[in-house]
Amino acid sequence: MRRPIGITLMIVGYALGAWVGFVGLSFSGVYLMGYLGTDGKEGREVLVLPWVTLGAVIVCWLLARLGRFLARNPGGRRS
Repeated sequence: MRRPIGITLMIVGYALGAWVGFVGLSFSGVYLMGYLGTDGKEGREVLVLPWVTLGAVIVCWLLARLGRFLARNPGGRRS
C-alpha cells in the first residue's frame, strides 16, 4: 500500500509544484509591471510574492520527496 501512495504523492507534488511555480512567477511579473508603471509607489507585493512562490514550490518538492521515499522498495527486495 505504501508504493501506490508514494507514486501518487510524487505525481501530485511535482505537478502541483510546476503549476504553483508557473502561476506564482506569472503573477510576480504582473506585479513587477505594476511596480514599474507606478514609479515604485506600490511595491509590497513585488517583494513578498516571489518568496511565497519559492516556499510553496519547496513544500511541493518535499511532498514529492516523501512520495519517493514511500515508493522505494524496502531492503532492495522486489515487490
